[in-house]
Amino acid sequence: PARARALCARSLSTSLVFVAGEEGRLLVRLAARNTDGAARRQGGCGGGGPSIRMYSPALEAALRDVVPSTDPLDAPDFNPISHINKLFPNEESLGRADTFSAELQDQMTVLDEEILQTVRQQTSAGSSARKDLEGGKAAMRELFDKVRDIKAKAERSQTMVHEICRDIKSLDYAKRHLTLTITALKRLQMLVTATEQLSVMTRERMYAEAANLLHAVTQLLAHFEGYAGIRKIDELRAQVGELSDTLRAQVFDDFNRLSAQEGAPQPSQTETLLGACAVVDALGPAARREMVAWFSSWQFAPYKHAFQPYGDAGSLDKTELRYGWHRQLLRQFDETFVTLFPHAWHVGLSLTLDFCSITNKHLEEILDQARGSLDVAVLTHALQKTVEFEKEMHNRFSAEARDREGGEGGEGEGGG
Repeated sequence: PARARALCARSLSTSLVFVAGEEGRLLVRLAARNTDGAARRQGGCGGGGPSIRMYSPALEAALRDVVPSTDPLDAPDFNPISHINKLFPNEESLGRADTFSAELQDQMTVLDEEILQTVRQQTSAGSSARKDLEGGKAAMRELFDKVRDIKAKAERSQTMVHEICRDIKSLDYAKRHLTLTITALKRLQMLVTATEQLSVMTRERMYAEAANLLHAVTQLLAHFEGYAGIRKIDELRAQVGELSDTLRAQVFDDFNRLSAQEGAPQPSQTETLLGACAVVDALGPAARREMVAWFSSWQFAPYKHAFQPYGDAGSLDKTELRYGWHRQLLRQFDETFVTLFPHAWHVGLSLTLDFCSITNKHLEEILDQARGSLDVAVLTHALQKTVEFEKEMHNRFSAEARDREGGEGGEGEGGG
């Protein structure tokens, strides 16, 4: 039996293990075992010697998942001695040992051929893979060169775009400054022309045309506020100031001539004075207030003389006459001067306010003089007439007073 087992062991001296990779490549390893030496080391073929483990347990498990097999030769714990004892359990079974050995030899021949083909295929595949790898590397180098060229072109394009944007920005600044310069020159030309025409209209006392020109010149000068120190602008500004002063003096001179004459102004004089009021409007709120104050002073000069506290009509019992005098003044104003002054000036309201102020001072002085000797009936009558006059003036001027307050809110100190 020992001789038979040794014969079988030499027949099974070669074990083959096949491993299939993910890409279908077949890895074949040929493991030769000297069964005679193993038998001598293990003390013969009997006794079920130790199994031969070629790979780690983890790799054996992976191989079973990839290439499942029921062949006992592929078992991770394959033991050739146990396997031979299983094949030839008794002496009678040794009769077919030569046949089994021949079958194994045929299988080994087939396996050798398959291994040889696989090695050849792997060699061809390796050469092709190297060529493909070299081609891939060359393509990558070409792609890298193209990317580098594109990057360089992009950087040059970006630089060019920045330069173009810088040039466009400079041109935009130049265009803006050129536009401002052209506009300023046009306005300067208009200012020069308007100033020359204003000088002519001032000399000819053509107030309506002068008022329109003065409005235009004032608006044009407002655009040159930031050009102080330029000789031409300063000269024009000074010339316009002189013309404004001249117009103001002429207008007040014409109104002074009106106060020196008796009766209503003539139609031609009215037309001139209407233009003069337009000039006063163009001169600004200060000139307008000065004109209204001058007109009020002219109108109340007789009143101050007639009703002064020490005069014949300056007593408390003549208070009703004061209010009658102002009513007559308002009627005369409505008949003669209401069309002369612009409605926005509220001249009638200004006259009434001035009358109230003057009368208040007169009555205070009268009451102060009559302290201790006042007649209650006279005082009551004066008070009653005063209340009636206040109600009458309130009914007439309340709406106009609200308009005037709104105008003063819109113009500030320069309100109408």
